[in-house]
Amino acid sequence: MRWKWIEESREFASDVQRALHSGLAAKSPGIRDRGVRKAPFIVLIGANMPSILAEISFVSNPGDEHRLRTPEYRQRIAESLYRGISKYVSGLSGVKVASRIEKVTSQ
Repeated sequence: MRWKWIEESREFASDVQRALHSGLAAKSPGIRDRGVRKAPFIVLIGANMPSILAEISFVSNPGDEHRLRTPEYRQRIAESLYRGISKYVSGLSGVKVASRIEKVTSQ
């Protein structure tokens, strides 16, 4: 049964990656599509459902660090993740996702 989760996780990761890249690269032209990779991540081992690990930006990269400091970029990350998850879930039967995106204000 583990193979089922691996295949579904790959599809899930692809949907999220496409949404992240299109959502972030639109206003940040330097963003590269790093694709989807497969590895036995410790934090995902034992998950009995499709699961992904999203590495979106790196604080060790000066450009990423600068973008991460802006609320707009963090909002685009959140919205892109939502769109990717929604895309994946829309292909499942009997699962519903909230139908709107709410903008979270910084505190």
